[in-house]
Amino acid sequence: MPVSEKILSIMEKSSWIRKMFEEGAALKARLGAGNVFDFTLGNPSMSPPPAVERGLIKLAAESSPGIHSYMPNAGLAYVREKIASHLKAVTGLSFTLNHVIMTVGAAGGLNVAIKALVDPGGEIIITAPYFPEYLFYAGNHQAVCRIVETDNNFNLDLDRIESAIRSKTRIVLLNSPNNPTGAVYPEETLRKLGEILSR
Repeated sequence: MPVSEKILSIMEKSSWIRKMFEEGAALKARLGAGNVFDFTLGNPSMSPPPAVERGLIKLAAESSPGIHSYMPNAGLAYVREKIASHLKAVTGLSFTLNHVIMTVGAAGGLNVAIKALVDPGGEIIITAPYFPEYLFYAGNHQAVCRIVETDNNFNLDLDRIESAIRSKTRIVLLNSPNNPTGAVYPEETLRKLGEILSR
């Protein structure tokens, strides 16, 4: 069965980071893992903390009825409540479980958020450098990406962001620490961005 033109195009545009990762895997196979330093995808080189491993083993062995069955679409209520409590403690804002929706990783969460917020043709502002997969997440929902350069220190250029905002802008997509630069956006910069976005 032939693969769709869209998927073929995506595969041809595979990010250079992914290509470097694949080349690194080939080098490890040929030269031995201890002889290759891989700075591509950020895969952890350490095992999870022992408490996490024990918790996962305990859950996998659990035999209570329904423990491994489907759950509500938003996730298990007790997990969402714990996350809401943590967010409330950290931010001082009043979060409840109804503010929390569980997803399968960040990619799943971003795809759900884009689908919920952007109609086809709607725009997403993405600051560069950016994680290359963002373009594919936007493409999944026919969103248009507007790429905005950061400053020379990889901090947000608020003037450029403000200039890029149009009537079709639905999302300003940020992550901090930034992937791939590692830049952490200062609180004051984020506060000013919030003021721009609330106009």
